Order: sequence, then C-alpha cells, then structure tokens
Amino acid sequence: MKKSVKNKEPKAVLSKTLGWTILTILVILDASLDVIFAGGKGLESHILRPVADLFGINNPIFMTPLVFVIFYFAIKGGAWLAKKFDKVTIKAEELVLTTLVIVYGIFDLWLILFYVFDFRLIKNHYYLIPVLALAGIIYSWWAEKKLKSKTAAALSGQRH
Repeated sequence: MKKSVKNKEPKAVLSKTLGWTILTILVILDASLDVIFAGGKGLESHILRPVADLFGINNPIFMTPLVFVIFYFAIKGGAWLAKKFDKVTIKAEELVLTTLVIVYGIFDLWLILFYVFDFRLIKNHYYLIPVLALAGIIYSWWAEKKLKSKTAAALSGQRH
C-alpha cells in the first residue's frame, strides 16, 4: 500500500469550519472575561449600549448570538469587497474570517494579560485599535499575496 504525499506548504487562511470554531471560542472568552472581571461593563460602550438596550440584554454572554450575526454579515461584506476591489478570486471569505480571528485573538490576549496578569502597558483599550488594525492589515496583505500567487500558478498550469 502506497502512502499519499500531502502538500506540506503552509496554508494562508483557515478553513471556514476551523475559523468559525476559533471565533466562537474567542467571542465566548471575551464575554466571559467581561462578566468575571468587569461585571459586564463591556456592554456600556457607545456601540453596544444601544443594541443591548434595544434587546434588553444585560449580560455580555447573551449578546454573543447577535455578535455572530454581525460578524457573519461583516465577513460576507468584507469578502465581497475583497473580490470586487482586491481581486481575490478564491477563499475571500476565509481570508476575511482568518483576519478577524487574528485581530480578535490579539484583543482577547490583551484582555487576558490585562485582567489576569495586571498588564497595564496599554491603559485604555482604544489605544489598542491601531495595533489591531496594523496586525489585520499585515496579515491580510501577506495572505492575499499568497492566495493570488496560488491562483496565478493554478491558472498558468491550466494553460499548459
């Protein structure tokens, strides 16, 4: 019996299943950290307060289904934009999903460092926005380049 040789090249994006699984864990972790360490004060932000009031939500964990709906449409919209303007022809949704996972993962890492280990280098979470944006942009540029090179290689292979 012959063993099949798998492509050892690292993937540029997560699969949808793995990406959504990790994102689910991160959202629940974020909400749990908010409940445990901040008493649910995350719902008092200028963005979430009106939404929480509209639906009568006072616990961040109960907000997670709505967060998933928002993320779903954000990923679909981001994938459409990536296809339309960046000319990402394959795995655009996976690219946007993986970028969101990376950015949300960094944010949750900061929350853990802040709450559990009293890491106070960045005192206000708003100061973290440029760091998160930069991480997302750097990853997206790298992954987009990888996806486009794979597409170009596949197309050149079909022509020959």
